[in-house]
Amino acid sequence: MGGAGSARGWAEGTLVSMEAADRYPPSPVPSDRRLWPGELPFTAFGQFGEDMLDLRVFDQGWVWVDRLGRPHLVGEMGEDYVANVIKFLEACSGSFFVGSVRRAVIQSIGDQLLFDDPGGEVLAAEVGGPSWAGLTVEEWLESTPLMRALRRRLPDTG
Repeated sequence: MGGAGSARGWAEGTLVSMEAADRYPPSPVPSDRRLWPGELPFTAFGQFGEDMLDLRVFDQGWVWVDRLGRPHLVGEMGEDYVANVIKFLEACSGSFFVGSVRRAVIQSIGDQLLFDDPGGEVLAAEVGGPSWAGLTVEEWLESTPLMRALRRRLPDTG
């Protein structure tokens, strides 16, 4: 997998299950510190198949995963490629937003059932963080670590 060897330093100290830690680079996604039974980390690139985006890509700003499941370090992507990824994300932002909301709800319920404690979304709301209902699709997309990292790569938008 191109670039996977250099990925080992992406998220030093990230905790994942022992079997996942042995097979995949450390994940830069915060929720991957506590994987559900049978769940693979974000860094199991391409695990959902061709043209299936792992929505955890929005939770980090280190790597973009293309339609074939190949990782690309954001810091090493060319400006034209970055601009194309941004256009793609903007064009599909509505479906990514809905999917991310659904994922957050399921994650919160599952964390409560599996680990008997609230998920990150619940904790963020408790301390006054923004709710999904208070965000527009555009605000959500621009606030993601991935989009912020991509914007920083372009001189006129970052």
